[in-house]
Amino acid sequence: MTSGPRPGGATTPTMRLLERLPLSRLVLMATVATALTACGSGSEDDARLRLLNASPDLGTVDLTSDKDELSRNVATLSLGEYGGRKAGVATLQVRGASGGATLASLPVTLAKDTRYTLIAYGGSGRAQTMLLQEDQTEPASGQSKLMVMNLAPDAGKLRVFVTAPDTVLNDAQAFGGREIDGGQSTGYVTQTAGRYRIRVTDADRREDLRLDLPAVELASGKVATLILRGSGSGMLVHGLMLEQRGALTRLDNTMARVRLVTAFASGGVHATLDGQSLMSFGTVSPTIGEYRLVRSGAQDLNGFAGGFPFSHSFSSFAPGGDYTVLMRGEISAPTISLMSDDNRLPATAGQARLRLLNGLSQALTLNLNYSQVASSVAPGSYGSGTFTPSASSLLTVSGPGSPTPLYKNDSFASQANGLYTVLMLGSDAQPQGILRKDR
Repeated sequence: MTSGPRPGGATTPTMRLLERLPLSRLVLMATVATALTACGSGSEDDARLRLLNASPDLGTVDLTSDKDELSRNVATLSLGEYGGRKAGVATLQVRGASGGATLASLPVTLAKDTRYTLIAYGGSGRAQTMLLQEDQTEPASGQSKLMVMNLAPDAGKLRVFVTAPDTVLNDAQAFGGREIDGGQSTGYVTQTAGRYRIRVTDADRREDLRLDLPAVELASGKVATLILRGSGSGMLVHGLMLEQRGALTRLDNTMARVRLVTAFASGGVHATLDGQSLMSFGTVSPTIGEYRLVRSGAQDLNGFAGGFPFSHSFSSFAPGGDYTVLMRGEISAPTISLMSDDNRLPATAGQARLRLLNGLSQALTLNLNYSQVASSVAPGSYGSGTFTPSASSLLTVSGPGSPTPLYKNDSFASQANGLYTVLMLGSDAQPQGILRKDR
């Protein structure tokens, strides 16, 4: 072997270096290069997939397909790297990290040289997936494309409004021109790039605000998807903005919902929280207030009960949470309890949820057709369970010292996917049960 130039060209410094390396080093370099190619871009015909973990409940997860590991160790509310998979028919699996159990699977047909994001959402034990194909043509300069996906099935049907910051909601048109149920999207809409206010409401009631994002930048020439994800309460939603083939931005709700329930047998109540009126002057107990939006974090409750002033400090309302403030006992010195409300739909399709709010001073048991749904429910707390709905059932609430039910409904009618609450208010001597259909 000579060290002169190769036929047809000059000797480069790299060539001279390789000529001086022993054969064993050359073989090692070739092996490493082959491995890097296999783990990197792969074939140009491969599909490229990554995982978005949009669930706060699934923990760290992996995306696999057969023996291919596509996106590994994706933490809660974060985005994994792209991995290559041969185009064609495949089954995608979302699994617990490091070889954990399969949480969800999805059969797909993957196109050549195309990128995808698989979105995992939903709670533990009911994980769901949505495959987003990232092949939208980028809009012209000065324009932006946006799609909104409702991946918060517990929140029900929603409407989205993308407006100027000062637009009155009643004057706005729904984004995409339609409501979106769980698992649905608006489709992509092209509009002028810039800063917008994005509001999400109940499909039928615009005053029922579920998310308010006052300043969202839609970039020129970009394609983005706003993903609405669920909260612990089931009603308010959070946002995740995903740029096509790009980064993920969290857009969390900063609000919580709070209602006031008074169990006093009589007396007027007025209360405010975070400047919001939870009960107006002239309200007579016992009564059940409506949910009001308040800022998350620490808040003070102030008001009058039976003419007596009261105040109470709460350390924290979690963003996206639903809460009930329960006032019970002596109206002149009330006991104030804060309860976290789980207003999500039943985890199993076709079932219904039933719960008891105990505003009395004794432990209570909730029964349906002589079977206990919740037992020994302490004062100032909830007890709940799931059941198979029926056109007519016997619903009772009993206490330990009473031979007869404190509340009885001989013809309780229920529907699949419903949420029902029996609120026991008043006093132990004169209990008053109120049945509410919350969902």
